[in-house]
Amino acid sequence: MTDPLYPGINRTRSRVQFVLLGVLFFAPFVLAYSAFWLFPNWTPQGRVNYGQLITPALPVPKLALLDAAGQQVIEDPLRGKWTLVQRVTGDCDKACRRELVLTRQLHAALGVKRERVQRVVIADEGVDIAALKVRYGAEQPDLVWLRDAPAASPSAAAFFANAPANAVMLVDTLGNWLMIYPHAADAEAVKRDFKGMQKDINKLLRLSSIG
Repeated sequence: MTDPLYPGINRTRSRVQFVLLGVLFFAPFVLAYSAFWLFPNWTPQGRVNYGQLITPALPVPKLALLDAAGQQVIEDPLRGKWTLVQRVTGDCDKACRRELVLTRQLHAALGVKRERVQRVVIADEGVDIAALKVRYGAEQPDLVWLRDAPAASPSAAAFFANAPANAVMLVDTLGNWLMIYPHAADAEAVKRDFKGMQKDINKLLRLSSIG
């Protein structure tokens, strides 16, 4: 059928073309919607952070801590800066030292931004933190050495009890436990952790104006 005003145009063909254009325009949206609801396994599972998120973030209480000289820590050492926390449950073995070296190298690689980040070791009650500092202090000059106070509460051992052995915990400037980085079991894992942790921390420092 032709349009009387425009004899050269076939009205039926024009409608078909219009419908086809509409199908082509809306098809991607329909397919995406259908895939999301009918095939949930097709949705991307990637994440932008390398560390394991603590969801929701956990506020760290004011812990009862002693310094390497055995003096009570008055100020809260886990606030004011981005903090990489490592618990030591006994003598610092090979796995413990590997994480110390990893975080030391990471801290150095931050360049001028490293002033916004600190590294803290918190040993369990009964661990000779003074001896550990004597043994490793020369190679870890920027490390803050602490331990749980005897029979005190709250303790780091209790608060971080669910973290894997030799893990590194990331605490923000307001004292919230945000992420956990499990122990790197071998050299390849250390390389991955270094790159992943560096990416996470650089992104957080870029996005945050606090600390």
